[in-house]
Amino acid sequence: MPIILLWTLRLGLLILSGITFNAEATIDLTCPATQDVSGCVDKVAEAGGGTVHLVATNYYLTKPLRLRNNVNIVGMGYQTIITWSDAIKKTIDAPVLYSDNVSNIKVENIKIVGTINQSPDSHDIRNNLIGFYLNCNGDPTSGEKTGCNNITLKNVEVENSSHGVHIKGASHVTAIDLKLHNNGNTLKDYFHNVYFRRVEDLRVIQTKKESGGFYDSPRGHGIRGSHLKNVYMSNLAVYDNADYGVHMDTVFDVRLHNLDVYDNCRSGKPGCAEIKCYGPQCDINYHAPEE
Repeated sequence: MPIILLWTLRLGLLILSGITFNAEATIDLTCPATQDVSGCVDKVAEAGGGTVHLVATNYYLTKPLRLRNNVNIVGMGYQTIITWSDAIKKTIDAPVLYSDNVSNIKVENIKIVGTINQSPDSHDIRNNLIGFYLNCNGDPTSGEKTGCNNITLKNVEVENSSHGVHIKGASHVTAIDLKLHNNGNTLKDYFHNVYFRRVEDLRVIQTKKESGGFYDSPRGHGIRGSHLKNVYMSNLAVYDNADYGVHMDTVFDVRLHNLDVYDNCRSGKPGCAEIKCYGPQCDINYHAPEE
């Protein structure tokens, strides 16, 4: 079959599937609540990349949503909710959004709702139920190439998970207006509202006070960072967490601008502090200028 005819047939099938092409030859697909989100993401990935648009409704998963290269997921704000189906929500112990090798993605305008009972007397300990999880190879502080690259999170809320957001082995990560709260219900302080580990070229920015924050972790930190290189954090509100507000180790060239960190260490843990870095490598400017 001639190549032109084959491409025409494929294009027709994509259009019939509800996929449209924009001027940059990427693909837009609106995924209604009646469709499987994973299927929508896979369809766009197989067509070469683009954006999956989610509407303002609840999307119920029966398995983790695996992120794919060059595929954005864009909702309509906190009314676009991704959570577990009723049949498994009390037993599932797996991340909601996940990848171990992904690049060139944006997740924007969504709310991820975990299903861990975060009450103080809860014994609902599901450590693998992470809201947004990149488990990628590489440590840039040791000169290693990272397995995940060019990651953007914007206007994303996560609650009731072990880690709200956990990113390991990534470069060029931008996080704007994250709203992470009530994450970190574990036996020890290993799980937090957000944990960045082995990340290079990281920017975490809050554009205004009401647009996000890192708060109300029942047992963990507001922000945890380890093995980081070239980091800028600006205008972040970090408060009312059980453990440290911001806790780091093994970090290079970290610039903190206008952080509002208060009323943390609510567990009464000895030695806890609002902001602390430990170990020999703590290259931090605590009063950096705006960038």
